[in-house]
Amino acid sequence: TTGHIQLIDFEYGGSNYAAFDLANHFNEYAGGTSTEENGVPDYTRFPDSERQTKFCVEYVKMTKRLESMKSDITDPASSQKEMVIEEDDDEGIMNEAIQLLSHVQKFILVNHLYWGLWGVNQAAEEGCEEFDYLTYASNRFNEYFVKKSEFEGK
Repeated sequence: TTGHIQLIDFEYGGSNYAAFDLANHFNEYAGGTSTEENGVPDYTRFPDSERQTKFCVEYVKMTKRLESMKSDITDPASSQKEMVIEEDDDEGIMNEAIQLLSHVQKFILVNHLYWGLWGVNQAAEEGCEEFDYLTYASNRFNEYFVKKSEFEGK
């Protein structure tokens, strides 16, 4: 791996909750959308809680860096001011990441419903000859119930 994230699927891009997009990112680990997979995701590839937490920590850190850069651009005088550099607020970052992850985990459920309904719509619009959209939809709905059960058990 390169250690970099590459954004794809711009045709589905739009303003959304960051937690929804991160939930989608985690769900995409399972795949299921290639012709070879034909609608059958492998949920054993779904990232564990430690990996999700690490990702959210890095996401929060990068968001803070980008916000800092944005303020330098929008207020050029701020870069002229003496900057007080605080030590990394590891506890604050971790707390923010944990809060973000709690939202992400809820959106994982929503994301399964969203893409399950998309699969049903695609089956109606395009048919299932080239890709089994109904199998994909069924798998996403099934995983919704698995994750919902896990979520309720917490």
